[in-house]
Amino acid sequence: MKTILLSTAAGALLLTGIYANTGEAEDNEVMAFEEETGESTQKEMEVIQNQIPSGNDSVQVVEDNPHKRILFIGDEANQKKYKTIFIKDTNRLKIIDLNGGQIFNDII
Repeated sequence: MKTILLSTAAGALLLTGIYANTGEAEDNEVMAFEEETGESTQKEMEVIQNQIPSGNDSVQVVEDNPHKRILFIGDEANQKKYKTIFIKDTNRLKIIDLNGGQIFNDII
């Protein structure tokens, strides 16, 4: 289940990064996203996988800009269970259980 979450999130982030707002890929956006898909994105996904129990397969990218990325993670029925906020400038990741409050807030 965790590999499904990771691959779904990575695919969603890739599509969001490349086709931002216009629906067409622009060279600077593609280059910026390729640079970003390095170590910080991998660490972000690893921490999310470790903090959130398996069975949460739905990933919705709410916002992905040069400064922050916000994701909603839900179950198979698309019920939103968690919200993640990744501040790119400081590499701070916050994970919020929508039913129980904040479960992670640290620099990764």
